Amino acid sequence: MNQSKASKIQFIRIDRGISQFNHDYYAALGLPISYSPEYIRHVYLNIARILHPDIYGFSDEEKEIATQYLAKLVNPAYDVLMREEERRAYQGIFKLLAKRLMQKSRNLPIHSAIACKLMMTPNDFLYERSVLEIANVQYKSLKTILEYTAQISELNLVYILYKEGYQYGADNMPPVLVPTASTQSPKPYSANYPTPPQKTSYAYPPQYSIYQPPSNRKPDSDETIIQTRIEEQDASAISDRLKICEIYISQCNWKSALKDLREILQLDKNNSKCHAMLGVVYQNINQPQMAKVSFQRSLQINPQEPLALKCIKDLVNPNTSQTRTKKDTKSVPKPNPNANKTPLPPPQKRGWLANLLGWASPDNRDDSRH
Repeated sequence: MNQSKASKIQFIRIDRGISQFNHDYYAALGLPISYSPEYIRHVYLNIARILHPDIYGFSDEEKEIATQYLAKLVNPAYDVLMREEERRAYQGIFKLLAKRLMQKSRNLPIHSAIACKLMMTPNDFLYERSVLEIANVQYKSLKTILEYTAQISELNLVYILYKEGYQYGADNMPPVLVPTASTQSPKPYSANYPTPPQKTSYAYPPQYSIYQPPSNRKPDSDETIIQTRIEEQDASAISDRLKICEIYISQCNWKSALKDLREILQLDKNNSKCHAMLGVVYQNINQPQMAKVSFQRSLQINPQEPLALKCIKDLVNPNTSQTRTKKDTKSVPKPNPNANKTPLPPPQKRGWLANLLGWASPDNRDDSRH
């Protein structure tokens, strides 16, 4: 039993590209090293949504594997790259690694065809396009996550060497890299990857997404299309961030939940669900007055917000449920000691967050019946 658990924890291992020397956090998130940090959070939220065990209905074994990928591969990358000081220090390691590899003259094999092509003709555009092509399918299947992450890590290794002045085959350059794949195909990266589903990839920045108006009406003006795209992207991003906050709350990570919920309110100050969740956080960090204000604000925006309705009743009248219990206990007649006693099954225990969210969401109640 212990051996099986240990094997599942140790299976996340990559021996190619930068990953063979150090953790390649950019490869884990499917982001080019050259990209601005403003995309890190957007990409992370989409990956977390893909790997969340309750989203796509994985089997029990797949849920465990997806959780391992999220905990061991994706979350550590996000924690480092989102902190400016750690991100800068981490990028400094790339320069040191590239210089040491050039000094030691190691013949490192490059397996993927697209990384070999980048090594032959290095440029920023080919690098970024290649990383995003692979990131487009990186987390589509649990079986291929490591392979695609390894391919991105190879691209990152070629890129950092290129940025430090390495040129493959040059007379004054040491033999650092050795290509092991053919680069004859004009698009080697598309030959080995499964066709992605017809939807916008999380790996592409928001401005690269394409809006297509319905065919049964006249095309909108450019201004209308741009505004619609912005509103849809903002709503989707806020919904994703609220799901992450639910995970933080379920883990009692109040600090992260408080920080994220405040940031969401800066983007959408009239989000009733966000105010209600913020009230839950305040309630659990012993700030009942702030919790009450948040619940009241949530109900001002949406008088039917279920989570706020439930929690504000418990906050305003904390002894109501206890009083009712005592009255009910007094009204119940004493049992006959001579009657046959049938043991009752123990009640099922549920976490406080599961009760709140389950009560607040009609969909969750319907799902639990099946």
